[in-house]
Amino acid sequence: MSRLDPALPAASVRVERPQSLLLSPMLRLLLALAGGVLMGLPWFDQALYWSAWIGSVPLLFALRSASLPFALLLGFVNGVAYFAIASYWIAEFLINLRELPWPLALLFGLLFWCYAGLSIGLSCLLYRWVSQRLPAWDLLSFPICMVVIMGIYPLLFGAYFAEAQANFLPALQGVSLLGVQALDLLMLMTGVLIVQLLIDRGRTQRLGKLVAMAVLAAWFIYGFISLQQWDERMLAWDLRPIGLVQPNDAVTLDVPEPLPGFTREYPEEMAATERLAKAGAELVVWPEARYKGYFDRYSVRMRYAEVLRERGVSLILHDAERAWDDGEAVYYNALTHLDADGEQRGVYRKVLLMPFGEYLPRFFHLPGVDWLTRTFFGEFLRPLQPGLEHTIFEVNGMRVVPKICYETAFPEFIAASIGADAAGKVLLFVSQDNWFGETSQPFQHSAMSVVRGVENRVPMIHLINNGPSVVAAPNGRLNGSTEAFQRQELLVYMPHAAESGGSFYSRHPRVLSFILYASLTVLLLLALRRRPAGQANWPAL
Repeated sequence: MSRLDPALPAASVRVERPQSLLLSPMLRLLLALAGGVLMGLPWFDQALYWSAWIGSVPLLFALRSASLPFALLLGFVNGVAYFAIASYWIAEFLINLRELPWPLALLFGLLFWCYAGLSIGLSCLLYRWVSQRLPAWDLLSFPICMVVIMGIYPLLFGAYFAEAQANFLPALQGVSLLGVQALDLLMLMTGVLIVQLLIDRGRTQRLGKLVAMAVLAAWFIYGFISLQQWDERMLAWDLRPIGLVQPNDAVTLDVPEPLPGFTREYPEEMAATERLAKAGAELVVWPEARYKGYFDRYSVRMRYAEVLRERGVSLILHDAERAWDDGEAVYYNALTHLDADGEQRGVYRKVLLMPFGEYLPRFFHLPGVDWLTRTFFGEFLRPLQPGLEHTIFEVNGMRVVPKICYETAFPEFIAASIGADAAGKVLLFVSQDNWFGETSQPFQHSAMSVVRGVENRVPMIHLINNGPSVVAAPNGRLNGSTEAFQRQELLVYMPHAAESGGSFYSRHPRVLSFILYASLTVLLLLALRRRPAGQANWPAL
């Protein structure tokens, strides 16, 4: 390559690269698609967690020297592939919900995947714009643009790559410091680092590579040390016998009748509770269910109390609660705690309700829109009132923090429930995931909960109606689990210490968000002051 004349204006500089390195548009699209597949595979099978660490590499190659509109398209293709794999079960959900034929269910699924995939498209558009002006900053700009845009993009709940890393315990330990988005940043930065190592840009990039490798090394050194320390620490903890009842109920929009041989006053779950109590359980948990009649029927409450007194076991169960507000009936999605004497000791009312399932967003109340939503969702839409506060169930020295269904998908909300007063706390999630059929969705749901337990350094219980139900230690190590899609009951001994609990993240869950927004602001301000780097055919990474 000939020397550049220093007298030439910067705008006229043209960087020459071997033509063999230039990629055709079709190859770029295939690379973007491959990257989305690699990022999505761990959601389909968690044993493939490693693929997400290299998933951004094909995308980054595709984005090199791409125009802004084409960068948007490449990111969109990547995002559609990612979300189609990560949430392929949406089609199954729609079939179970409305008995839609497969082609129509897939069409609705495709609409969702396209909408969700746009989040990655916009992320790549912003990254590419910054990269044109700050080509030497890609180790920061790519992960920051991705994490910030995906974090603010309006989805039902956050999309975090790292929540599929529940099987990769050394990598997971650092989320107790800054939360799941910190691991997202690290995974995306790893992709940029791999590309830079494959395409050596010389000394101008050496410092950035060294810093990135040092950050990676520090994260994993902390992870291995922390994992081992928690294993050793928990050897001295008490083992609390917890009973889980997994009924694997069939999906239904109707109020289910008791199984043959059982009644409202004595359901199958109560028979399982007696067996677990006899085996030594001090606390038994039932999952999210359609209807039990506990709040509505005096006879149900009295019979439950009688059995619990006889067996000397505490019970946490889910039911629909009816209350009265200014003479009008209001309904809550609720969990209640009954002590070993059968006395009700607390009620948790679900705070974060699920759009379309438990409430209708304001937009869909507009004339001409509400009827369409109600027609589609039908009886599945049961408007509920949200609860107003976090609740703690005191169970023999354990401070159980109950949450329902997809509340587990909101890291800062869960961190707020643990807070600074975290000693002795245990996270409890209950959910009903039968609507998604025999797919990977309940496995994804339980993986999210494992991450929440590590973020807040507390024991975690997630009881899923159709499994797999899991009990995990504060370092993510599983203490017990059930098989999925089966009727089971499980007695598991959960390590617990009254003086332990909480993390930096549970005390300061917003720290990383402030760092991300501040960093992106600085990057944008710096980029605005610069012109695209020489209109290069192959911008620096």
